[in-house]
Amino acid sequence: MISNKLPVYKKIVSKLLAEKNSDESGQLLNVYHQALAMKTRVKKLTDKNQTPCYLFDPVGLEQSISEFKKAFDKYLPNHQDYYAMKANPFPELLKIILKRGLGLDVSSGRELQIALDYGAKKLIFTGPGKTEAELKFAVKHRDRVIILIDSFSELNRLAKLLKGKNIKIRAGVRVFTKFHGPWTKFGIDFKELAKFWQEAQKYPQLELQGIHCHMSWSESAKPFGEMIGEIGKYLKSNFSDEMKATLRFIDLGGGFCPEKTDGYYPWTIPQGEIIKIAAEYQGKKPEFAEKYYLTETANIISYAQGIALAIKNNFSGLKSCQYFFEPGRILATKAMHLVFRVIDVKSKDSVILDGGINMAGWESYLYNYCPVINLTHPAAKEIKVTLYGSLCAPDDILGFYCYASKISEGDLLIMPNQGAYTYTWAQNFIKAIPPVYNLKLNI
Repeated sequence: MISNKLPVYKKIVSKLLAEKNSDESGQLLNVYHQALAMKTRVKKLTDKNQTPCYLFDPVGLEQSISEFKKAFDKYLPNHQDYYAMKANPFPELLKIILKRGLGLDVSSGRELQIALDYGAKKLIFTGPGKTEAELKFAVKHRDRVIILIDSFSELNRLAKLLKGKNIKIRAGVRVFTKFHGPWTKFGIDFKELAKFWQEAQKYPQLELQGIHCHMSWSESAKPFGEMIGEIGKYLKSNFSDEMKATLRFIDLGGGFCPEKTDGYYPWTIPQGEIIKIAAEYQGKKPEFAEKYYLTETANIISYAQGIALAIKNNFSGLKSCQYFFEPGRILATKAMHLVFRVIDVKSKDSVILDGGINMAGWESYLYNYCPVINLTHPAAKEIKVTLYGSLCAPDDILGFYCYASKISEGDLLIMPNQGAYTYTWAQNFIKAIPPVYNLKLNI
């Protein structure tokens, strides 16, 4: 027997399967219409250039930046934004980000070098496990860089590098709260914040100015509010007025999700996973009530309103504090699209495209639903068809549905809104990483 608690687990599974599923279903017709609006431009571009390819969309990027800045300028004017470079470091994208006045959030010496090469003036250096070489590099560029320290050990290593030097380095410390769940890889327990603050005062070269507390994949302002409330209570009870006066910033991270761009398949939720395993154990295909579910997220105005209210209720005593954000996914998503051609029709419900999952770096489309639109034969209704990539790998699948009236060899397909964590994870696996074309310029 696999477990001596099998009867307990059977009850849990039965209860789980009996629970009502309230996940939102439906279609993302907004993405379909977005693709149709690009149809003529994409066709002209791909008539002159090869597929598969990435399409860089500067208009989509600019729109996302404007929406983010407008919302937070209105509800939280005292904010500074640092684009999370790991979301997508495409050069033309970074140039626009910097031109719009954002700083950059870098998480390695490599990213720091790239950011400096593009002339970034405002940088935060985040992430765990910074090497001595990376810390030295950040110290060298201390006029542009704020180091967000990840642990007591990193504090000590940084202090050793600074010992005897007549310089000042700006820094913050990353913390995690009970609301961060398994994210204890990053930062220190927020209950040790006062201890860390006192320890940092021993090093005159170090100006500890801020607190960093990042939430990821927050589908509304609620997780931010919970985190802010927890830290606010702690500061009230454990920080003296003198210590509070040294706070120049609180970095609330990123994790903002774009609205109405993607979804997820039934087998990615607990009930669906159990059904899939049970069906496949019997050699059958699982059957679900819905094709997929839509990712439910707040709009950016709702994020800004909720976060601003939480700050007002919990950080009102921090008069000279600025609030940092690290938007990545929410800015990069609409900045890039994936384009393919159908290279082979295996059957009415199975085709091969000329691109593969190496464009996204891993098998993400087995779990994440992203609309695919046939620009050659478009239709506002999806047909069921497995979209295989051209890699010699069985899990090279880009989707299971396509907005199309039919699908034939040579058809031009687009998967919009793939700018976040695809290009940056792309790899030369079997086939080379495809080229990037500028949707605005290469026509």
